[in-house]
Amino acid sequence: MQLRGIRHPTRLVPVVFLLAILCGTVLLALPVAREGAGSAPLITALFTATSTVAVTGLITVDTGTYWSPFGQVIILVLFQIGGFGIMTAATLLGLVAGRGFRLSNRLLTQTERNRLETGDAVGVLKLVFAITLIVELAVAAALSLRFRFGYSQSWAEAAWNGGFHAVSAFNNAGFSIFSDSLMGFQSDAVVLVPIMLAVVITALGFPVMQEVRMRALEPRAWSLHTKITVSGTIILLIIGFVAILRQNGVIQPRSAR
Repeated sequence: MQLRGIRHPTRLVPVVFLLAILCGTVLLALPVAREGAGSAPLITALFTATSTVAVTGLITVDTGTYWSPFGQVIILVLFQIGGFGIMTAATLLGLVAGRGFRLSNRLLTQTERNRLETGDAVGVLKLVFAITLIVELAVAAALSLRFRFGYSQSWAEAAWNGGFHAVSAFNNAGFSIFSDSLMGFQSDAVVLVPIMLAVVITALGFPVMQEVRMRALEPRAWSLHTKITVSGTIILLIIGFVAILRQNGVIQPRSAR
């Protein structure tokens, strides 16, 4: 009975998060996870593992110089798990018990309430996984090509940098293996645009992504939830964009003209 209860989606998600943090802490505390001699202090490993799984982007040490390639791979895996979990947690926690229509028939009708049936959990996970894989591969390819031909990085280095930042962007992890994060690319649209698109796509949430995918050419038929999410995202992006331009003096207020 206890195992059956843990396997329920509403309980499984936090259990998986906790196990990922514990395993990540152990792995990051190994000497092989850190550059140079010795191993990372336990509190550093624990904080980093927690931050990566929770995709907060908070760090106490520089990711690119403190952690070895092994440690960076562990960090990537952890925020991939965390991002995937957060993306599906809201959906899974909203599942209701019962039987009825299949996912293909229920998805749009229940998006209005942002709820899905328990029996649809596997279908939801498969679709989220597919979207994650497609977007991350596309962004990774774009970044890798840019790093290879625009910054003369080797294929291996370009592929690793592109892949790491693609996964980080799509999961809203906020981690970078560049010491100055993305400041070195502040005027490079070829690097920034794919990352921005990945961040926005995942921020919309799975129910919205699914409905937009199915009714891309019928925005009037979108549910209220999708309309509010998409329009709200666009409005906030425009307001933030204009506010930053004004703060930096690119746009002058009328009183100053």
